[in-house]
Amino acid sequence: MLDLSVKLGKTLILKNPLVAGAGPTTGTVQHIENCVDAGFGAVVTKTASVPWHMQRFPRPLYTLVDYKKNPQDPYYVPEDYTWMHRDHNSVYPLDKFPAIIKVAAPYCHEHGTVLIGSIAGRSMEEWETAVKAYAEAGADALELNFCCPFPPEGLVKKPEDAHMGIYFTYNHQAAAEVVRHVKKVVDIPIFCKLSPDGSNFVEIAQELEKAGADGVTMFANNNILRIDVETGKPINYGPCAGSGPWALGHSLRWCAMVAKGTNGLAVMGGRGVTDWRGAVEFLLGGSNAIQLSHSVMIRGLGYVKEILAGIETYMKRHGYETIADFQGKSLNEIYSNQEMMDKVRALYAKVNYDKCIGCGRCSQVCFYDAMKFYKKAVVKAENCAGCTLCKNVCPVNAIDMIERDNDIDYLRALSSAHPELAPDGVWDTNE
Repeated sequence: MLDLSVKLGKTLILKNPLVAGAGPTTGTVQHIENCVDAGFGAVVTKTASVPWHMQRFPRPLYTLVDYKKNPQDPYYVPEDYTWMHRDHNSVYPLDKFPAIIKVAAPYCHEHGTVLIGSIAGRSMEEWETAVKAYAEAGADALELNFCCPFPPEGLVKKPEDAHMGIYFTYNHQAAAEVVRHVKKVVDIPIFCKLSPDGSNFVEIAQELEKAGADGVTMFANNNILRIDVETGKPINYGPCAGSGPWALGHSLRWCAMVAKGTNGLAVMGGRGVTDWRGAVEFLLGGSNAIQLSHSVMIRGLGYVKEILAGIETYMKRHGYETIADFQGKSLNEIYSNQEMMDKVRALYAKVNYDKCIGCGRCSQVCFYDAMKFYKKAVVKAENCAGCTLCKNVCPVNAIDMIERDNDIDYLRALSSAHPELAPDGVWDTNE
């Protein structure tokens, strides 16, 4: 029997790696119980905060951009789209949300689901009061929301009242100070949710780890802008939170870098994950768990079991019995620039004429003057830089990439258009 359990931090064991991210699906007792019934290994509650405007504005608004529908299949979801939303923190204030935790926690524990409370504070007093209340109410861990809401400029009179949410991603020394403080107040695991609009995430994660954080969540949504070209109006009235399948690559990159650059700091990835493949990518890339929100909102909670089934099928196909068998497996294959120079061989294209259908597609995308077309594709190997674009666009997979014996032939291919301008020695016949 396959074991999908994962370790999250030093003390938490999740029955599977899927986590319901903080949002509309986790804002009430019933919502939390629904997520438990759906099969999530953990649930992060909707973020609660103190400021009244964060509880009421911006009003909930969800827009799917570039979302291609299929009238013949109402449940069809395209492979690519942009999810844009305006949503407030929980309408229930920070001092009242623990009542939801208190009711929901027994149901979570009865079904083996970890319950993580999400909070957004401003002052140390707010953070301290909140973490105490959530821990006493039965939360198994806490997620400090260092990403959303975005600073409420224009809605507060004092600048320090805007020191919440993404402020802490931008000012990670202040974030570390919050972590150090709350770790003295409660003894349950502390996770820090970061904004993708920050930078130097390895450095941030290292500082949070040093401060005592048990893990990081990467990420919330970007602050993005799209415009309706017909009306000329910004979608959702201007820049707002956005995500979608396109975000997976950015999130995965930083999750992997943080996993490599810290000493066992737990990583919850997930931004951009829309199916089991994305979940497996994050696990291979060193993430300990995967948070899901908008993809489940679009498809319904039943989609959780589909993703879990996909992970199980993948594990059976590769002979894995536990998540630990492949979690982080790809990290050692992520090369530095020096490793690429030392280990990666130059390539050139070769056409398989049994497969080639003579469409000419490859010759249209070759910018090294290496791919010609005479009823079928013909490769001029001495000009081929090995970029692999022709292989990627070939509709019948008729192009193979072959490793070169040396780099001189590759450099000659690169400089074939102007050999007289090539670096010294490239066209030396004695080579």
